[in-house]
Amino acid sequence: METPNLTPYPITEDVWMIPCFVNREDNIYQPLCKPFSTDIDWEKLQTRQPWTLIEDDSLRALIEQRGPRHWTSIARELNSIVHKSLPLRQGKQCRERWYNHLDPGLLKGNWTTQEDIYILEKQLEIGNKWSEIARNLHGRTENQVKNRWKSMSKKAEKICPKGSDPINFLLDEKKCMEKETKPENPLLNVPTPIPRSGGSPGFVPYTFNDLGFSSLADQIKMCYNMGVGPNTQAEPSPSPSSLLFFQNPSFR
Repeated sequence: METPNLTPYPITEDVWMIPCFVNREDNIYQPLCKPFSTDIDWEKLQTRQPWTLIEDDSLRALIEQRGPRHWTSIARELNSIVHKSLPLRQGKQCRERWYNHLDPGLLKGNWTTQEDIYILEKQLEIGNKWSEIARNLHGRTENQVKNRWKSMSKKAEKICPKGSDPINFLLDEKKCMEKETKPENPLLNVPTPIPRSGGSPGFVPYTFNDLGFSSLADQIKMCYNMGVGPNTQAEPSPSPSSLLFFQNPSFR
């Protein structure tokens, strides 16, 4: 005959099933074991403890098996594996630990100017709805977005001139920074055509850099017809590709 399991069984985060001896005549239920040993620090269970490497590894393994859902069940299993079924971790704690620290898609690097502008603009538009703002920032959590806005808000209050709105002032500064750092499109900077005999435009020098010629074609045609006045008949435009010759930077 198998020995019955005489250990407490967790039903929910704060409800446990205890095996009992039943006296049906007197309708008395006598517990066959104590919920937990008497040497447990119950005050410790009520205090949030730092996460350990063993907990993190176990949480990763559970989420790989089950996916990031059913957090109450994951917390119960985690407590069973690491803490001998003691209710040290709750579903909310497991969820926050995953999304704010362990999720491999989480971005922890520096914030870009575009991200800052988006956060400032959306906060002005919809207020402190951090979850909605974070939804369109891939790899950023609600908590990250909230902390980033608070950090920028404090900075804005320090540098903003009197009489100006700090958030709008910082937003304008961020937009100016974005314009200054935005790279120019080299295809829009078409070089001056090299004249050929007769004074008409000739070949257009172009350094091939794998950026393609789609937007360059129209610019070439404009260069080819330069100097054509209203009373002058323009030469027929050749194919854009016939106007190009390539300059390899290594040959300069």
